[in-house]
Amino acid sequence: MHSQCSWPISGDLSLQTKRDGRDFIIPLAPPIFVTSDNCVDISTFIRSGENAFSVVQQSDMSDYMFILHAHHPTPVQLSHLASYRKRHEEWVKITHAFCTSEPTESLWKRSQSWL
Repeated sequence: MHSQCSWPISGDLSLQTKRDGRDFIIPLAPPIFVTSDNCVDISTFIRSGENAFSVVQQSDMSDYMFILHAHHPTPVQLSHLASYRKRHEEWVKITHAFCTSEPTESLWKRSQSWL
């Protein structure tokens, strides 16, 4: 989809949803986080199964059209996901190394053998 997105700047528009039982209000007038094509990516809030969102407008937004566009991940989104997964796997390895004890020869025994 190749379209120019513009957003109201009045502060009177938000997207409301829940994730993991917590309420989230995402400002859309203007949005805080936008993609390179000036759209809002809400994939972070999507879970398998039923999802509910409310677009709440507190003033006249008749000059705007709001579209929820579901699509396969873009190359940029896939790259971001791959980067996240790599960092997560590295973190798991590091934390696992701290939690795993390896049997080694006692330092006390080694120092006594030098005597």
